[in-house]
Amino acid sequence: MKKCKEEKSKKEINKRIMDKNDPRFMSPEQKQIVDLILSNNEIKSGKDVSVVFNELRGKVIQTLLEAEMDEFLGYNKNSHESKENENRRNGYTSKSKKVKTDYGEIIVCPPRDRKGEFEPKIVKKRQKVLEGFDDIAIAMYAKGMTLKDISDMIRQIYKVDLSIETISNLTSAVSEEVKSWQNRKLENFYPFVYIDCLYAPVKKDLISEKTAIYVMLGINRYGRKEVMGIWINETESATFWTSVFEEIKDRGVEDILFVSMDGLTGLADAIEKIYPKTKTQRCIVHIVRNIYSILDKKKAKSIIQDFKQIYTASNINNAKLAYENFIEKYKDNKKLIKKVNDLIEHVFSIFEYPIEIRKIIYTTNPIESLNSCLRKVTRGKGSFISIEALLKVLYLRIRDLEKTWSKGTRNWNNVQNQLIELFGDRTLKYYT
Repeated sequence: MKKCKEEKSKKEINKRIMDKNDPRFMSPEQKQIVDLILSNNEIKSGKDVSVVFNELRGKVIQTLLEAEMDEFLGYNKNSHESKENENRRNGYTSKSKKVKTDYGEIIVCPPRDRKGEFEPKIVKKRQKVLEGFDDIAIAMYAKGMTLKDISDMIRQIYKVDLSIETISNLTSAVSEEVKSWQNRKLENFYPFVYIDCLYAPVKKDLISEKTAIYVMLGINRYGRKEVMGIWINETESATFWTSVFEEIKDRGVEDILFVSMDGLTGLADAIEKIYPKTKTQRCIVHIVRNIYSILDKKKAKSIIQDFKQIYTASNINNAKLAYENFIEKYKDNKKLIKKVNDLIEHVFSIFEYPIEIRKIIYTTNPIESLNSCLRKVTRGKGSFISIEALLKVLYLRIRDLEKTWSKGTRNWNNVQNQLIELFGDRTLKYYT
């Protein structure tokens, strides 16, 4: 009985090994190659494996270069048949070529033709870094690493020396991608848009200056987040925001229902000039911070908790009742009462809308979260050498973040129905 079980177990193991998805599976050809490599090399560590396979990689690339030349000329190297093409092989480049790869350094000898017309694809002329390192360098750059940090990291991990100039050239290809992204067409309708501004140091005439980064995050008709753009200016101003909204209109945005923003003077008027029907809403988070800034820090937590009862109330009547209770409780704190009275209308205005919409417009948490991620790649990195360098880092970080935004806004179907009920044909036309 025990013997039968052992035989059955062996059969099951062999069956699994025959499955192509099993990491132990090898075709006869693969096994022959592996046996040949092991019989001709003394491999005792993972490092030995890397060395052997890097040498093999060089041989494979050399063979591919020869095959490319065969295809270019239209005949095989050792062919003795008559040739239609007058062009001929002309040996190899005078010096062997060192090429950096993500597994180390390889040496190849590119073939030449007599007319000098051959343009290899696998290792291009004057190419010193094989494809793969550009993705690695750009990924590190997107995390906010400096060019020197990237060079040091690649040297440490891959044992390959890449100069700062080489890495700069690898990342320079991103510049065109940034321009294309900045000028791309946008969707024609965004129910919700969040705008905010953060700062990063940029060198100008050898002097480091704080530069304003304008960030616009939209929620599209399907409830999904999208960074509509980033813009750079010396400082934040309503005038520059006007130009930003003019630009997105030129890029295809016909209508926006709500814009959540901070309390920058003149900003609401600037938006109204471009999108007169759009409703602007002061961010509750900014209002709370505004109040918090004038409080005794020992009492701040309990006061903010009481203020929260106002904007989280179920309806306007309960909100006004919570407001009256707040005023009564803190009536002796004249400074606090004045601040709250100056801001309370911005809080009451959110109760014009259903709870699902209210939760979306009364906070800029989505853009606060985005800005937090952007700050991680701009803070502690010193001054950026140019606005272009700053834009590249920001764009690459945004590109990585957007890959993780697979989920849409919670309860979006309910939100969509409420938007259609509130705004009628103005919204409905974008869903039919």
